[in-house]
Amino acid sequence: MVGRSCDTRRMGDSSWWVGVLTAVTALGASWVTSRGNANGARVQAEVAAHTKEVADARDRRREAYKDLSAQVNALSEVLWRMEVVDQSSSTATRTTIVGEMQAASREAVSRVTKASRDVLLEGPADVAERARELRRLAVNTHLLLIRLVDGTDELRADYNRAYRLFRDHHIRFIEAARNALEVR
Repeated sequence: MVGRSCDTRRMGDSSWWVGVLTAVTALGASWVTSRGNANGARVQAEVAAHTKEVADARDRRREAYKDLSAQVNALSEVLWRMEVVDQSSSTATRTTIVGEMQAASREAVSRVTKASRDVLLEGPADVAERARELRRLAVNTHLLLIRLVDGTDELRADYNRAYRLFRDHHIRFIEAARNALEVR
């Protein structure tokens, strides 16, 4: 190294630039990291909010489905009393029981209608359609019951068919509701 002198000022200037470059790199890395953390936290919050919305919707649907099924069962308990009518030997007793069934059926159909509307609001479409049809069949069965006098009329066969169809459709509704609530 003959003829070259060591310039310490240049080294000092160079180390200053290295320090500045290191600081800028650290700030940039910190900014990128904080931005990544912020985005990660935002995504995590969005996922958590979506998960809660899905769980809440599922809970509302479950409650609506349970309520409709419970109201259908309550109506069925009224309609099952036709067995008591069949076991009665007195026309007056049969007429009285049918009259009681008609009054109780009116109230029960009203509750089925309200519960079915809750299912219509909560969906999904296939379950809502099953609920709509179940309500229609409940009303139809009720209307046939209203036309009976003592349970032995010629309309009894129509009532029996309507009642069986109503019960079968309740089972189809339960299957559709169960499928809608399945976790996939």
